[in-house]
Amino acid sequence: MGNLMYETNSRIFFQQAEQPVKASIQGNMLVLEVNAMMNMRADSYLAIFNVTQLGQSAEEADSMMNMRINGLVQRVKAQGVKEKDVFTDMLSFVPVYEIETTRKLFSKTYQEVPAGFEIQKNIHIRFTDARILDKLVTAAAKEEIYDLVKVDFFVGNQSASFDTLRMFATKLMQQKLANFEKLGLKVTESHRTAAEKNGAYFPLDRYTAYQSRSQSSLNSRRKGQLVNDVKKSNTLFYNKVPYGNFDIVLHAEITEPPVQYTYNLTMQCQLPEAFPKKEVKEIIKYMWITDKGEVKELKVGS
Repeated sequence: MGNLMYETNSRIFFQQAEQPVKASIQGNMLVLEVNAMMNMRADSYLAIFNVTQLGQSAEEADSMMNMRINGLVQRVKAQGVKEKDVFTDMLSFVPVYEIETTRKLFSKTYQEVPAGFEIQKNIHIRFTDARILDKLVTAAAKEEIYDLVKVDFFVGNQSASFDTLRMFATKLMQQKLANFEKLGLKVTESHRTAAEKNGAYFPLDRYTAYQSRSQSSLNSRRKGQLVNDVKKSNTLFYNKVPYGNFDIVLHAEITEPPVQYTYNLTMQCQLPEAFPKKEVKEIIKYMWITDKGEVKELKVGS
């Protein structure tokens, strides 16, 4: 099961369905729902590194920054990354000040004096093989660039994924309608309305905080020894959208964190009345009350 079971709210991380797939009847309204998901491997990725450079002069800071960036470009080219797939994004170029103490005869003051310059840039690196990310991080570290800000995932033809999900969901919805028809519901005679909704979950949104757990030695406690609790490390893990709420999951087996596309198809069928109302014929009669109090029906010609 893994150490995740020790988490207080570990239940929310596992794959059990929190809500059953909907198929309900309310009065003469049949509501059917199909939920579909597709795991898609990204076509390309964008790693963003942040780099900061200090220098005593603007020229020195700029020269040292360019040296580190050019060194990184040459290193990533050895991993198959083209130079056109590396972009440098300027963030800031500002002077840095220090506090200097000025002593006078009866007092001293503190004032800011220019001490140098600071440049910050982001380096965007596009690549197509997720396995080389570790090598990109190593290449950046060799140039003293240690801050990997994030990695974006891109899927080339997103609409094709939704078209595929729509096709599978429509086919399953037709099967569900046919099954309810076999149960005796007059689905084919119903008035139907439908709605669809889609979504996408990227790996950046699916990482969850996790704290590792360990147990103290029982032998140490029995011997009366002092046991110091070791600090539990905090980390993250990829927590995919659970499969429990979905009728259809395409490409379910994954190793690399995928982009997860979802599609929901809901149909409402207003079924005909079980006992149709009979037509009521209106009958009008004219009655005449005589002076003797007798009631007689008047025949009125059509």
